Amino acid sequence: MMRLVALLALCLLVAACAVREPRPEGAWLDEREAWFAQHPNWEVSGRLALSDGERGGQMAFSWYAEGDQHEVQLRTVATGKRWRLLFNDSGALLEGSDIGLLRGPDPDLLVAEVVGWPIPVSHLVYWLRGLQGPSGEMVRFAADGTMTEILAPPWTLEYQRFGQGQQGPLMPTRIEASSPPHQVRAVMRDWRWPDPGP
Repeated sequence: MMRLVALLALCLLVAACAVREPRPEGAWLDEREAWFAQHPNWEVSGRLALSDGERGGQMAFSWYAEGDQHEVQLRTVATGKRWRLLFNDSGALLEGSDIGLLRGPDPDLLVAEVVGWPIPVSHLVYWLRGLQGPSGEMVRFAADGTMTEILAPPWTLEYQRFGQGQQGPLMPTRIEASSPPHQVRAVMRDWRWPDPGP
């Protein structure tokens, strides 16, 4: 009886560890680009863990996108400070109770100035969705076709976990971007694709 139980447990373990079906490297990325071309509006929320090797901090975020228009709401976990970032290809605007209203051509620079940490916001537009950026980034794939790493100096991104939601494709749920000595880890949840309306 014990041998049978052990055999069943082993079978369950093997099934749980089974990888997805092997696929060509570009197939997954092509399908993802097609999906977001048809679903330009998306939302995701989660947490950011920031570190420079000596100090660290955590932030909650909510990201809303309507095509090329992005709104990112940030809140520090420790102090509850809040900021709202709006940006598109033409520039960025950052507002908060402690800073008033700031404008600039680059969302990364605004966030770094106010938050005190470099966060590759302009890259995360693509990386959060499992997409390659437009600047010729080097991409590495797993055997099942999913991306494992993106090299976009000075940043390197590692995809650590994916999850299948109730709707939509397989989505990243944990990533880590590093530009030594800085690290930005993001855990994503509640991926949504709202109806664009009439």
